[in-house]
Amino acid sequence: MAPHRRPVPRTTNRVRTRHATTPARRQDDALALQPVRYLLRMGTSRSAATLVGRAAESAQLGTVLSTALTGSGRAVMVCGEAGIGKSALLTACADQAERAGFTVLWGSANEIEQQFPLWPFLELLRTGNSSAGRLRQEYRAAVAALRQHSAGAMADPVPAVAERLFQAVERQCASGPVLLVLDDFQWADEMSAALWIRLARQAEQLPLVMAAAVRSGAGEGEVSAVLRGLERTSGLTIRLGPLSDCAAMALADNQLTGPAAPSLVRELSRAGGNPLHLTELLTLLRENDALAKGPHGLEVRPGHRGLPLGATIADRIQHLSAELREVLGIAAVLGAEFQLMDLSTVSGRPLIALLPLVDEALAAALLVPASERLSFRHHLIWQAFADTIPATLRGVLHRQAAEALARTGAPREQVASQLLQADDAGSDAWAVGWTADHARELVDRSPAVAVGLLARAVTAGLPAVDLTALRLRTVEALVSSARLVEAEALAREVLAEGSIEPDHAAEASWLLARALHAQAPSGGGLNDAAEVVAATKIDGMSERCTARLLAESAFHLFRSGRPGEAIEAAAQAVISGERSGESFALAYARWMQAVIARVHDDNPAAALELSTRGLALCADGTQPRIERLIRTQRVIIMGVLDELVEAEHEITEIRLVSDRLAVPDLGATTAIAAHRFRRGQWDDALVELDHLNGNGHGQVAVLSRGLTALVAAHRDDRTTSEAQLRLMRDHRLETPADHETAQWLLMARSVAAERSGLADQALAALRPVLDPQIAAFLADPCDWLPIIVRLALASGDRATAEAAAAVRPPGPPEPSTAYRHHTAVHCAGLLAGDPAALVTAADYYASSSRPLRQANALEDAAELLAAQGSPIEAKRRLDDAVAAYTGLGAVWDVRRARARLRARGIRQGARGPRVRATSGWASLTATELRVAHLVAVGRSNPEIAAELLLSARTVQSHVSRILAKLSFRSRVEIAGEAAKRGLTAGGMTP
Repeated sequence: MAPHRRPVPRTTNRVRTRHATTPARRQDDALALQPVRYLLRMGTSRSAATLVGRAAESAQLGTVLSTALTGSGRAVMVCGEAGIGKSALLTACADQAERAGFTVLWGSANEIEQQFPLWPFLELLRTGNSSAGRLRQEYRAAVAALRQHSAGAMADPVPAVAERLFQAVERQCASGPVLLVLDDFQWADEMSAALWIRLARQAEQLPLVMAAAVRSGAGEGEVSAVLRGLERTSGLTIRLGPLSDCAAMALADNQLTGPAAPSLVRELSRAGGNPLHLTELLTLLRENDALAKGPHGLEVRPGHRGLPLGATIADRIQHLSAELREVLGIAAVLGAEFQLMDLSTVSGRPLIALLPLVDEALAAALLVPASERLSFRHHLIWQAFADTIPATLRGVLHRQAAEALARTGAPREQVASQLLQADDAGSDAWAVGWTADHARELVDRSPAVAVGLLARAVTAGLPAVDLTALRLRTVEALVSSARLVEAEALAREVLAEGSIEPDHAAEASWLLARALHAQAPSGGGLNDAAEVVAATKIDGMSERCTARLLAESAFHLFRSGRPGEAIEAAAQAVISGERSGESFALAYARWMQAVIARVHDDNPAAALELSTRGLALCADGTQPRIERLIRTQRVIIMGVLDELVEAEHEITEIRLVSDRLAVPDLGATTAIAAHRFRRGQWDDALVELDHLNGNGHGQVAVLSRGLTALVAAHRDDRTTSEAQLRLMRDHRLETPADHETAQWLLMARSVAAERSGLADQALAALRPVLDPQIAAFLADPCDWLPIIVRLALASGDRATAEAAAAVRPPGPPEPSTAYRHHTAVHCAGLLAGDPAALVTAADYYASSSRPLRQANALEDAAELLAAQGSPIEAKRRLDDAVAAYTGLGAVWDVRRARARLRARGIRQGARGPRVRATSGWASLTATELRVAHLVAVGRSNPEIAAELLLSARTVQSHVSRILAKLSFRSRVEIAGEAAKRGLTAGGMTP
């Protein structure tokens, strides 16, 4: 177990992972570390703070740590004003955790670096223990794998890195308990806050303690949301108030050479119980020689002029030597935390000259050690030194620091941070050139930072820089930052330039289309995006850009309801892609051709063949995102072709591609969930959707909420069904494309209405399926036709029933369209009152792994048999239908089937199929049993995901459901229960 580094409050984090370090810098660092390490070892004892007056809070944290050792962690948020002792409390907790065998990971946010996503979490990569080494390797691998695709495939490396960090922490928890601290949470960027919260939600089922410190009054809206989230996850909030008078004096006594007389007590009371203010007051009094021994202890000398608390630290600074003030002012420019080598570079002083000054600052408790770096002891001290630099000079120093750091191979983020603070001083030739050279990386790493630096570079207007290229990168950064209106305006401005190069026009067009589509992903937004790309002239454009533009055009044209033009654009994109070797555009165009063949041409066989061609273009692994799109489309196509078993291979490949990308694809997730639903694997379908059912009305939300509501409706879970449908109540279905995402929502509304006795509304919910324009966008409208026929006949609407039964797939019935053929047989059997046809359809549904459709057909056959005077056969078919429904947990369908047959005089009797267990070991599905087995033998979630070829998020959902079904809190309890039940190496049985 490697020791954790003692955390220090308010640090600027440094990242050494993404960018190569020059050989010269590595050599200089190695030479510098020997004396630096010596100084840091000396400073460690000076930085250790005495924790006074926080016994109750320490006991609370101790209880959290003890519980985590049993396998059930917790999230903790420590709140309070600046200097109140939040970091000191968490430092003491970290020391206790280390002694107990925890791996301690500590990261800190900073108000400047919050524009760089995941900056505080990357602090974890610089610790010296083995787990950090693994984190570092995974981070580098993720960025390296994704950056080579970012320009063409629009991949975003930040979510991928977040996912890998999450999995790495999970893996570490499998090796032992973990304490992960995020200091100064109020300055955390959105991605870091989301990652912390996600880990906090998982803490209860792992030996994981997630702790954070947050300053009162800072970022109150975001912090309040986090605190509310903690309450929902049994988190702990500790609010630190001022020290009591007794505790404040105890803290003072630790730093005094004798008891405090009343005059000193009165002076120290001005600190208001704030440990930092109290300590600074004492230091100032000693440095001003304002203390003297009196008859009642240490007194304040008569005539001492008390300073306002805000001026205390500033006054201390004035007592330092001029050289130390200058050096620490330059250090403050580097940030609240810095490397000595960087200070040497920027200040122009050799290391040998800096060492005595650093030692003096450590002795004065102005600096404290932070691993192999230095940090100002408190943010307020750092701010005081930063304020010693005049505002007119500060920008110049940041600009000089940026260039000096860039010359030594410092990380791009560090250089960009300095340039960002340089203001107008960062608009010269070097700064603009550096920004232009690293524009792509800046957009990938932090779109918000990129927007600022690129805008400054464009404004500088230097002739040696391609201003149009910089503006296009700015548009891309604005799109990535969701500043879509600004992105649209700038893209249109670029396109309006009279002398714009054709390739630049192409890129501006597809970026503009992307912004328009994102602003309104249906209706007008689709049409506007399609108009932009379709109107862009390709004369003079390179073959590579032509291929990309045409591929983008095919997508937007098809989504806007212009299939003929989309077909032509995709075909031309293929030609241009083959001529230019533009693999991204070529693969993208093949994907679009497969989509068009399935949806517009209603030719799933041709769509499958086109998708196979597209996959061949991805065989070298250079287009993982397009490969995932194509394989997702193949899952849908194979469902239409009734190749459900074969689709499992595509799902496995999607998992493998997603693992390489490190982030799940929402479209793939919903397609897999739909596949699981059709095969009757409803629990697995819900697990796939678990992390998608957030707020909002986006396409994925509609799909996931609709399918969740449908399963709940079939299972007679009114609470869940009504809640999901209520969230989608105002979802508007204005275009055929809108219905594409709402297919499960329509069915859920229908089942819910029928369950409430509203047969007319149940039928009305599914009527859109009969509109050819809408049906063309559904994965397979045949799914719903037999239900429409049944509902229409029950409502006496034979015309609608006949219209539904008349829907036919193109071409003769062949093995490749056997499902559609038997759907037609099912509909015809209902219309003709032919139970034999329904039994034939049911047999086929059973052989093709569609248990819900099988049960539907058997139920329909049972009613017809009863009506035609065959009660024994009717009861047998009813029993078979109920057995199939029971296996799915479809409680409502069982009730409906029995009610329909009771009306015909057929009763199942008291002994029907056994009710499906909803809790306890017997309620675990086959997948859950396999997951429970692997949890029991000590596998982490990422390891389970790799072995079962599931996504890590899916495994997390499985574990959460297992814990809920067994009423357990931690994985340790799962292992204990498995041992009681005689877990074997081959797996478990209920």
